[in-house]
Amino acid sequence: MISAGRSTFEILGRLGEGATGIVYEARRKAEGANGPVFALKVIHPELLSDPQIRGRFTREATILGRLDGQHLCPIVEFGEMPDPKTGSTTLLYMALPKLEGESLDRLLARGPLPIDRALRLIIQVCAGLDEAHRHGVIHRDLKPQNVMVGADDHVTVVDFGMAKIVTGGGSGTTALTQHNMVFGTPEYMAPEQARGDEIDPRCDVYAAGVILYEMLTGAVPFRGPTPLNVLTAVMTETPRTPRERAPERNITPALETVVLSAMAREPRQRYESAAAFSAAIVHASANPSDVDAIKPQSLTPMEAAPDGHSITMVGSPATTSQPPPTVTVRSANTRFTWAIVWIVAALAGIGLGVYLSLATR
Repeated sequence: MISAGRSTFEILGRLGEGATGIVYEARRKAEGANGPVFALKVIHPELLSDPQIRGRFTREATILGRLDGQHLCPIVEFGEMPDPKTGSTTLLYMALPKLEGESLDRLLARGPLPIDRALRLIIQVCAGLDEAHRHGVIHRDLKPQNVMVGADDHVTVVDFGMAKIVTGGGSGTTALTQHNMVFGTPEYMAPEQARGDEIDPRCDVYAAGVILYEMLTGAVPFRGPTPLNVLTAVMTETPRTPRERAPERNITPALETVVLSAMAREPRQRYESAAAFSAAIVHASANPSDVDAIKPQSLTPMEAAPDGHSITMVGSPATTSQPPPTVTVRSANTRFTWAIVWIVAALAGIGLGVYLSLATR
């Protein structure tokens, strides 16, 4: 038994352990043996003195407390608890509903997904992102490991430990995020995120586009032996098209256009929101050859049903969140210059502040 905040939890087993903490399977004692089972995330005691780790853990709990939606995982409880091993040291914990199913990266380890299934899943990912964006939250570390696929292919977007809270006029400031620090997983990071620029929800659209690319082709657009190699490719190279990468998959011209538009190097050339990306997927599914109508600047407004299983066309624009915060867009020459600076800096031995996500699942 562990007394934590308002509750006493019965530990049923260990679900996993990561760089920042341990996740236990637990049940609240007061609710008995038939009560719901939770994932109890507990920070490692030796990290409590690290303000970055402690701050991110606390901020993740705060962010999850703001979010609500069928494709997001709500927080049940957050607070302090004694160390199960010593009974003395105070630890931070959060209790979340235990999600059944498996992460998308485990599904992808078995190969690319059927196209219909890939579209069904990514539409639900977009629904979760749209809900987060409506609450002013950018995920910043969207990747297959952070997408849980449950019964009937129900999708839940998880792990907002790297998330950024924004306001209508720009980004909220935080001591946890310093200028030019890079957060995320290189293979799924938007170019502006890789550069350490100001970001808006379109960086999550980029990551969702990479995930769809991977589900369709079985591979991410860019790989490399080091994070620097991957980030340099993200900022300077053009990915192989999905149909070039997987010609046997019968990916339609319209769907390919949607994927590449979501992954456009410049944010202004992407879909402005996760809802718009989802609408483009819907249109491409119904109109496999209609390439021009699904480009970001010409998309006819549509929306997907919230459960991601059925699709409905509507005659009026879907309700979207407030316009994304202003982002500084660099010219192609400036992007190239930045890439050269990165490479020269690496060769000169200057450290690159790349923070890879090692989030606890």
